[in-house]
Amino acid sequence: MDKKWCLLKTSDGERGQAGKKKVYEVTVTGTTVTMSWGMAEKSNRQTKVIHTYSAGKAHQEALTKVYEKLGSGYVLAYSV
Repeated sequence: MDKKWCLLKTSDGERGQAGKKKVYEVTVTGTTVTMSWGMAEKSNRQTKVIHTYSAGKAHQEALTKVYEKLGSGYVLAYSV
């Protein structure tokens, strides 16, 4: 793992889950970006994987997603 961001947000209740914590993780490993999201209280999460042509492009894709989530109300819990 080259880099990982973990973002958290309290659900606004749009889908009946008011007050539940939502987690969004973005991980860059080489040229691959892995994003996973779901409720923090549950271990099963949805996942999306993007394969890029370079490590720089993977890092750029990851940062784009992180900033998108920060703009939608998520807060950075940690970054490694």
